[in-house]
Parts: sequence; C-alpha cells; structure tokens
Amino acid sequence: MTTAPAHPTEIRYCQHAARVTRIEAPVVTELVAAMAHLDQALETDPRDSAAYYAPRGQEHLVPDWIRANADRIRASLDALVTRYTDPGSGLISQFTDLPSTWTDPATGRTWDLTADYLPAADDRRRPGIVWRYRGMHAAGGAPILHPHHLPDRTPCAGPCWPVGTVATIAIGSSA
Repeated sequence: MTTAPAHPTEIRYCQHAARVTRIEAPVVTELVAAMAHLDQALETDPRDSAAYYAPRGQEHLVPDWIRANADRIRASLDALVTRYTDPGSGLISQFTDLPSTWTDPATGRTWDLTADYLPAADDRRRPGIVWRYRGMHAAGGAPILHPHHLPDRTPCAGPCWPVGTVATIAIGSSA
C-alpha cells in the first residue's frame, strides 16, 4: 500500500537521490570491484587466460566472446553516462557550472540560486533547516531545492522541491 505525498508537488525522500541509491550506486560499486579483477587480468601471464584453458579446438571462440561482452558493457556504461550529459534526455540532470540565477519561463520570476529558502507557510518549515540549490534540475528545467542543516548547511534528508512549486521566502546569500 502506498501513501500519497504530504504535498502534491514535493519530491518525497529526494526522488532523484533514491534513484541513484537504488539502481546506479550498487551497479557502479560492483563495476569498481570488477576493475580490480580486470587489473589483475592485465597483469597476469598471457598463458593464464580463458583462451589458454578453453577446450581444444575452441580457443578461437574466446576472443570473440570477450570482445562482444566488452562491447555490451561499454554500450551500457555509455548509456548510463549519457543520462548525466544529455540535457535533452528529460531526466534530472546535474550542472557542473552552477548558475547563480534562474528565470522561470512560465512566470518570468527570477530566482537567486545562491540564496537559502524557507517555505512561506509556517506548517511547512522545519527548525534548523533551509532549502538551497545544489545543481540538480527537474525534467522541466526547474532547479531543485534540497534541505540543509543550519548553521553549516550540510545536506540532510527530507523532501526536495523544484523552485516555484512551493511558496518560499529567500533568506539571504548562502555563499
């Protein structure tokens, strides 16, 4: 049974972070571990290979099998990386050069992305928490505000919102 989010526009439990935690992080972790095996394979004696131990008459099949699987792995890794580098993908993206302002194309309102924000409604505020931009953008291009602890502004758990979906008050520069 699933429950509806407390607010229809909030991203409950930082949805984009959950995607990375549940799918990409374990895959990348396994690939990093596999790199140790690859490094070992490259350091070994060439006679200590799959082709060397293949049954007689089938040694020629091993290089093609290795190349085909390496091509499949390369294609999958390229697809994973493309999610972060292709701005037209429609997925949440992370900018490397953080902009300092963003103008909402629908309303024309300009947002200061260096400022910390508080929800305008008292019942939506959390003591010691501000929301700030960290480089993530929703599929529509709107920057996402993430919760941070005060005074050191370290990231914390909680809902995130694309700017403009929740009424907020800018509380000054976070720089």
